[in-house]
Amino acid sequence: MSYARFSRLAGETSRHASTHALLNCIVKEVAIPHDAMSYRWPARREGLSEHLHGTPLLIEWSASLSLFVMVDRRSVIGSHFYLSDVYIRDAGATGWHVPELAGLISSLLEHCRWHDGTLNQELCDQVVQSQDVMTTIVAHAVEHPRLHPLTDYRRSEQGLWFGHPNHPTPKARQWPPHLLQDKPAYAPEFGATAALHQFSFPVAGLSVQANRLSALDVLPHVADQSSAEDVDRVVLSMHPVQADLFRQDTRVAEMIGDGIIGDLGPSGWHAAPTASMRTWYIDGHPWFIKGSLNVRITNCVRKNAWYELESTLVIDRIMHQLAQSKDAALEALCVAQEPATVHWAPTEGDDAVKRWFREQTGVILRENFCQRFSPECCLLSATLFARDAQLAPMVLSLVEGASPAGGCHALPSERRVRQWFQAYLRTLVAPVMGLFFRHGIVMEPHLQNCVLIHDAGMPRQMLLRDFEGIKLTSDKGVDWLMGESLHPRVRESMTYRREQGWNRIAYCLLVNHVAEAILALSWQRPALGDALWQDTRDELHRVRQALGTQAPELDVLLEGGDLPCKTNFKLRLMAQADRQAQYVSLPNPWHVAQAMGREVAYG
Repeated sequence: MSYARFSRLAGETSRHASTHALLNCIVKEVAIPHDAMSYRWPARREGLSEHLHGTPLLIEWSASLSLFVMVDRRSVIGSHFYLSDVYIRDAGATGWHVPELAGLISSLLEHCRWHDGTLNQELCDQVVQSQDVMTTIVAHAVEHPRLHPLTDYRRSEQGLWFGHPNHPTPKARQWPPHLLQDKPAYAPEFGATAALHQFSFPVAGLSVQANRLSALDVLPHVADQSSAEDVDRVVLSMHPVQADLFRQDTRVAEMIGDGIIGDLGPSGWHAAPTASMRTWYIDGHPWFIKGSLNVRITNCVRKNAWYELESTLVIDRIMHQLAQSKDAALEALCVAQEPATVHWAPTEGDDAVKRWFREQTGVILRENFCQRFSPECCLLSATLFARDAQLAPMVLSLVEGASPAGGCHALPSERRVRQWFQAYLRTLVAPVMGLFFRHGIVMEPHLQNCVLIHDAGMPRQMLLRDFEGIKLTSDKGVDWLMGESLHPRVRESMTYRREQGWNRIAYCLLVNHVAEAILALSWQRPALGDALWQDTRDELHRVRQALGTQAPELDVLLEGGDLPCKTNFKLRLMAQADRQAQYVSLPNPWHVAQAMGREVAYG
């Protein structure tokens, strides 16, 4: 049983969750690659609690700083449940102590020995701000137990209490100070809806780009066009925070004063913010509305870059062609279409000004797949394998077939868990591998890009989304661009070297997604985790046999090659953009398990 399971105060729960996310980064990105981690007790135990249980884990962060924590298992890729507080010890100190989160970050920065640049001194504030947001979220979740995250699609989007489990600042969001509220309606975790802010613009300067749709099909779904002052104007929606930032710009303020831009206020549809913060769900509406948000959320400023507005439409066309091709290797492929983008920019002015307006006002329409599958059968994978307000995995109630609100009081049988997980893998692995090896398309199957379609809890299909994040490999994928007239920056933004593409897929699929699923499903039963990794290898082997093309990277992986792991912590530590992410190597989980098995068998 997790130590944090008995924590009842929101502040304690958020402290554990924040510390665990930070530890996940440290273990995967630093301790394992630098061979600085071992499963053993420290030579000196002064200051450690006498009531610790589990497996000891010691991290030698530097020659002058050590970290110690109890975990529930040995994991070659650093995937654990943490069973105790995190202790630190400076060289020369009399004993171990448990620091506050800010103190832990400060010590890590002070003793950091493996960087090659200027450290981000704002990281401590960002980590603390992320924890503070979590505290408010947990308090709200405890007060509203009926809003269970696995009830339906909307609840799953708004029930990701702790964010990315392998990120140092999973709930950091740099809202403008005057917009910081206790429970803002535009933050998804509080379960509210917010009125979209609307602006009107002259038709001159409007751009509607669409596949398989006309402008008349698109505009009525972007905003309430009945709010337009006359027939020569068009209305666009904005995130409430984005609208506030937009109005602060002196050029915009001048245009509003001159009547060129009409500020219609929060007069738009009431919509539910999803986990991505800038994509809005409206029950019964045929499209999600994905707008810009010039606010840093975890790693990135979440704006619709101008080149991503164009590349999204290109990928939508490619996916439509693939759907018509009837490729047997993509039989399980299911995607959310993104067939339209809209933006406004002044007709006069230099290109930089026009580009700025384009990115501020840009909107992407994404298919509301809840009209294809009922909302009760759609669940965000990130939330499916996440923790509840007491840090216990939520997925087990779904596997058992229990009511989500009732929880899972008895663990489902190991046989049931493996059947469920094998079905889950069948929905996920084949389409991702088929797209890459047969077509050179790099999907990003991380937890927040995947929506499970289920029948009474049993996996039926995996919906993949987010076309702006899809890349094409330079050796094969770029062939899809023949006949496309693209700006060089758009083409560049869409193209990856094959090695980059494989690293991205292998990390998102296996380290970000499958490893978290296995950890959640094997709660309190670490040995079950080893069996689930073998199930993963078996599914990869089955997919490999059915690919019908060369797949050297997958062959190496199946033979025991390392897994790439993205360096989220190092990115924040160096204050770098997400596109600058590097990868480190983690040992192969099933290869090591097999070797350990032989070692035991033959002694």
